[in-house]
Amino acid sequence: MDEKEKEPERRPEIGFTLRMIHNQIKSVIHKTFPVNEEKRPQSQLQGGILGYLYHHESGPVYQKDIEKAFRITGATASNTLQVMEKNGLIVRRAQDRDARLKRILLTREAAQNHARVEEHMEKMDRRMLRGMSEAEVTELNRLLGILMKNLEEMEIEVEEERLPIGQRGREEKDLC
Repeated sequence: MDEKEKEPERRPEIGFTLRMIHNQIKSVIHKTFPVNEEKRPQSQLQGGILGYLYHHESGPVYQKDIEKAFRITGATASNTLQVMEKNGLIVRRAQDRDARLKRILLTREAAQNHARVEEHMEKMDRRMLRGMSEAEVTELNRLLGILMKNLEEMEIEVEEERLPIGQRGREEKDLC
């Protein structure tokens, strides 16, 4: 094959690249984060929920907020929160006005542990962004936001396609 016949270099698929980055971040976290804490999350989802609660401590957080923020089902949220409560990471408190509505709070120990996690994650962020200008970091965040929006739209379209023909578009019509 001479120069003219060479196939153009194929760019890597973005989904594959993002998965590799995700796996590398996970690997670095597991290798660099202290593991001597007894009360720590047992999964990425639990860790994410702890972070969400940590950053939303000024207002009430309920199970529905967790479901929406993490795009998980009610059953997944309920099971995960039960395990976290059993492991002493969170407490759920019934509200006076509606006992069925339970506010989710970090335990004091979980909040202290998560403060250390936050420090570690900030250090990782600085390292990942090393060599990028502020404008490049802003642009990266903008582009990742577009990717996320496109994926969310794709998910809605797929869900819509799975509905029986008579039910398609009903949610949009109900909102009008």
